[in-house]
Amino acid sequence: MTEKDWDRLAAVYAKEVCDIFARDRRGVIARWLQRHRLLDRDRTVLDLGCGIGSFFRKYGAQFGVKTGTDHSRRMLRIAARVCRRQPGIEWLHADVKQLPAVLHGRGDLVVCSNVITFVSLPQCRRALREVVRTAKPGGWVLLVQPALESHDAVVAIETGRPAPRRRPMAVVRRDDRRQRFFTREGAINLARSAGLQAVRADKVWYPWSDDGITRPPRGHEPPWDWLVTGRRVTDVSR
Repeated sequence: MTEKDWDRLAAVYAKEVCDIFARDRRGVIARWLQRHRLLDRDRTVLDLGCGIGSFFRKYGAQFGVKTGTDHSRRMLRIAARVCRRQPGIEWLHADVKQLPAVLHGRGDLVVCSNVITFVSLPQCRRALREVVRTAKPGGWVLLVQPALESHDAVVAIETGRPAPRRRPMAVVRRDDRRQRFFTREGAINLARSAGLQAVRADKVWYPWSDDGITRPPRGHEPPWDWLVTGRRVTDVSR
């Protein structure tokens, strides 16, 4: 999607895009942040592709220096308004595939949620290398990636046909947009290819209604995204 596409989406973002930070009803993300002692006002955090500021709205007060970037200027204006009670957030207009050098090595934690979903796999790899580069050596990267297994399970419920066997990633159409979705294996492999270590992928469940299921079937697991986490321990080559 282009910057203009994201600008048009900004006005309805809260209604049309699943806000995983607000919809994480089981507290998976909060527990991960607590376990790694990242909720600390001495910690520096970056949210790359911050959208309307959802991460900062929920967790920002528990961090120190905060920077949010987005490809859409309109998103940034909304984010600044949503987070107006949290002074000191730096907002930068930037493309995740080519981040400014001033951000390199800045974050104790770098967040990038449902951004690295490009149809082009080389663009996904390039963007993730840029994301990792903004973490301090020893810093953590927290990605949220759309889960292909979850998507296929929802489609199987809707159509009554069994879910297909998939490769580690696939491009699927959601509404009027094409996005790259990842299996657990695919999400982990992509993160490792960008130089992250100690990589793991955990499920972050969200309500059925966010996928258009108003009467969820009994005994089925709710839909989820992948929470992909890893640590930058070495320099990231271009």
